[in-house]
Amino acid sequence: MQLLNDQNKRGTVYSSTGNLQIDYALHFLPELHFNLNLGYQVSKNQWTNVTAPNSIMAWRGSYKNGAGTYWNKYELQRNTLLDFYVNYRKDFEAIKSNLDVMAGYSWQHFDYHGRENTVFNTLGYTASFAGSTWTLMEDPSTAANIGQTYNNTPKVYWAGPQQLVSFFGRINYSFDDTYLLTFTLRDDASSRFSKENRWGLFPSLALGWKIINMPFMEPTRGWWNDLKLRLGWGVTGQQQVAGLFPYMATYTLSQKPYTYLDPSGSGQWIEALYPKAYDTNIKWEETTTWNVGLDFGFLNNRITLAADWYLRKTKDLLAFSPNAGMNTSNYMDRNIGSLENTGVEFTATARPVVTNDFTWTTGLNIAYNKNKITKLTGDAASSQIEANGTPSGTGGGLQFHLVGHPAYSYYVYEQVYDNQGNPVEGQYVDQNADGKIDDADRIVYHSPDPKWTLSWNNTFNYKNWDLGFVLRANLGNYVYNGPRYERTRPVNNLFGYQLQNLIADDYLFTSVAPSAVSNYYVENASFLRCDNITLGYTMENVIKNALNLRFYAAVQNPFVITKYKGLDPEVNGGIDNNCYPRPVTYTLGIVATF
Repeated sequence: MQLLNDQNKRGTVYSSTGNLQIDYALHFLPELHFNLNLGYQVSKNQWTNVTAPNSIMAWRGSYKNGAGTYWNKYELQRNTLLDFYVNYRKDFEAIKSNLDVMAGYSWQHFDYHGRENTVFNTLGYTASFAGSTWTLMEDPSTAANIGQTYNNTPKVYWAGPQQLVSFFGRINYSFDDTYLLTFTLRDDASSRFSKENRWGLFPSLALGWKIINMPFMEPTRGWWNDLKLRLGWGVTGQQQVAGLFPYMATYTLSQKPYTYLDPSGSGQWIEALYPKAYDTNIKWEETTTWNVGLDFGFLNNRITLAADWYLRKTKDLLAFSPNAGMNTSNYMDRNIGSLENTGVEFTATARPVVTNDFTWTTGLNIAYNKNKITKLTGDAASSQIEANGTPSGTGGGLQFHLVGHPAYSYYVYEQVYDNQGNPVEGQYVDQNADGKIDDADRIVYHSPDPKWTLSWNNTFNYKNWDLGFVLRANLGNYVYNGPRYERTRPVNNLFGYQLQNLIADDYLFTSVAPSAVSNYYVENASFLRCDNITLGYTMENVIKNALNLRFYAAVQNPFVITKYKGLDPEVNGGIDNNCYPRPVTYTLGIVATF
């Protein structure tokens, strides 16, 4: 009996989502306003996954060789929200002042729970492999189990609650519509942290000076419409980590091969519970920001400009990172150190051409940012913490947090090249000249974060026609090309499934397998991308001034210009392990306005 083709079926049996939203506003006095917001969202999902007996997937993935498997899963997700605030606004004309005070409370609760039933059909066969054919043979010791149910009880249960609570307030004050002050204060609590670290207090202060309203600006107001200086300082909190209870011991089921057979003789495999790694001292990540900004407006605001400089210092960085001293996991959520960001940003909008029939509107944004780790704590005795490993192969960590360098920097070996520019197989630069290649020879090699980001949007209107497009660019970002590493080393993949997908126009390693942490695979991924192009035509007053029709055609992601050799240079986190391209989408549509 030969192995049959894969028969793996997946499908959503049941899925539903419900929402309830209630907003209630009450005006006690002209100056006093009360708002209440209640929200409830629920989502139910039930799905199945069937692996046919004696299929390829059954032989590779089942607990019993060749056994068919039937999964039946159910999950309920809920999100409950309560928000209310009181707002007081008053103009004090006698002293040229305006006061706006707001105070409120927010409560949000997320929870989900689910279960999984799993059924295995025990076939009672063994298998042999010759050439490219699997052959099944009856195993006399388990022949009586053919067609019997292996397990038909709820096998896995899961649940996860999370709760956020906030008290917040804001004061806006302006004098003579020239001097502006805003003060905010938040007191936030997260169930992700212990009682000792649950609450975080986050203040902010913003000052504004409308220089354009000063008497000495009077001669320029015919063409200069806005000039404003902004100063800001504030602290924000961050509690988002992978785990729901990273401060306390939680238990999870072990997986094969760390299961054992029920000693009572039931034939079931028992999955032992073990505690996950946790940190009792984990707490809020805090970011303090200082910023200075200038706003300009000219020619009846036909041209507007904004320039900003900022400095952000983050302490108690939250990260899922390696740890020492706990034997149940080598990674966990914890606070690992401090980070500093410095940057500038420029924004310009304009209408360069305005005529009776034709208008051109354009907007440009340019931003520069530099970040570096300033301090590492915990297990980082050597001033470095592993952040991410390679997507395939071996070689240890790929991205690290290192003091004095950007977060998630690549930490790699420097490849040696021959006179033709090809990599010399198995040869890397001996940085410390000690005659051997080891971790001491690794170098910090760029960052996945771009140094510059640019965005340029344009809209052209000619009579009833309109044309718009958006261009976006990242400069100075680097990406680790995982698929290129996997498909340029046939010495390792001679009998692998990737053999028919080797990269034909790239260097192939044939004698010595390359290191997975070679800088050869860390590529400049700067790019210029067109996000969308839209062309439209509007027919006005189609039916006695009662109907307007707009016909349009649009394309999303029509092109990208880059030297990156992978499918897409825009990779979140900087490690590319994707073999599926971002689609180009074409749309035709009609918009009717009554």
